[in-house]
Amino acid sequence: MISDKLRDQTISFTKEIQALLNCTIANHVQIRAVALQVGDDRLFMLGHLLDKRTLTAQRFPLKPRAPKVELWMDVSFQLRLDAEREHLMVHKSFAGLFGSKDAKHGLFHYDYERDKADGYPDAHLQVGASSEFFETLNDPKCDPGRSLAQLHFPVGGKRFRPCLEDVIEFLAVERIAQTKDGYEKVIEAGRERFRRNQLMAAMRRDPATVDAFIARYRSTEKA
Repeated sequence: MISDKLRDQTISFTKEIQALLNCTIANHVQIRAVALQVGDDRLFMLGHLLDKRTLTAQRFPLKPRAPKVELWMDVSFQLRLDAEREHLMVHKSFAGLFGSKDAKHGLFHYDYERDKADGYPDAHLQVGASSEFFETLNDPKCDPGRSLAQLHFPVGGKRFRPCLEDVIEFLAVERIAQTKDGYEKVIEAGRERFRRNQLMAAMRRDPATVDAFIARYRSTEKA
């Protein structure tokens, strides 16, 4: 059975993500959570109209600023409790932008996979673009035909990776998607909450640095 703590924290997170999207760049997004048992671990998968059978989230439409084009966003999360079974932790996340509901390739996507096993960065960005210059850098023996879109750009690791609010801000300031009035306050509040949670997690994992900071702060106060 899924623990009450995991379920309750997941429900709260689900509501946050749904409200964030619907108050900034989307309409009628419905984030659903599906509980899973993976070995001895318990986790939840989240996404728009997530299908319980296929565990696949649906993309949802955005309103592009450019006329006569489609714009679709794909957002999903996989959550579990941390090692101490106290705090909700993102195990995987995905946020991407596409030109149709079923397109295989899009403009970009941000991926996060904790402790990624294939050697690529846990948190990375991939951009659907090409570069003639990059193609000249490929080793023909090892990487013939590799494109720019296949590169995994590191984006801050597990602790300082971009949040969904950063992606929404990008779509807004680069005039890609239409936004709602007051979206700035919504994403700033969400980003502040994300960064505070990440800071608390970093402090829990590195108490020696926290102690050193407190000691230095106290010594400064006495001076």
